[in-house]
Amino acid sequence: MRLCLVRHPKPDVVSGTCYGRTDVPILTSWQEEASRLSALLRQCLPNASYFHSPLSRARLLGEMLDEHSAPIAELQELDFGNWEGRLWQDIPEPEIRSWSAELATAAPYQGESLQDLKSRVMPLIKSMAEGDRDCVLVTHSGVIKVIVSELCCWPLEKCSPINPDFLSYTLLTINGEFVTLDCLGSRA
Repeated sequence: MRLCLVRHPKPDVVSGTCYGRTDVPILTSWQEEASRLSALLRQCLPNASYFHSPLSRARLLGEMLDEHSAPIAELQELDFGNWEGRLWQDIPEPEIRSWSAELATAAPYQGESLQDLKSRVMPLIKSMAEGDRDCVLVTHSGVIKVIVSELCCWPLEKCSPINPDFLSYTLLTINGEFVTLDCLGSRA
């Protein structure tokens, strides 16, 4: 099966805002690039099933890419708890350091840790892989980082450098226990 992970369009928020699970609007200029992405996906994955996070920034793109795209709650972004909606620069440095020191398991913001996100999303990915049907998932950076880390057997605490751009796609081929990372964070 081929698994395509698509990051949502750029949100229309103040730069430097922590918005994880918060439902935020997207910039109005996203459709042109999304049209190119749609054409590419139709060519590369003509029979894929489409799914999206229910957050509007992913839902709008998912529905544009395929009118039958279905929402899946497990594809929502990491819940940053009491950091949600705050500027990263306003979050106390000791809290950031605490999180960075134990990135996989810490959640000083009283939300989800990366391990929690992994526990939420990986059963879904396993189920999809067992179905052996190509899938396109329109989701979020944190979800993409966790899926790629887990499928490629990279330590979860080292997933930060995986930084897919807005409206980018990451393509993996899953063949039983073997996974090939075909591209990471490419743009149409």
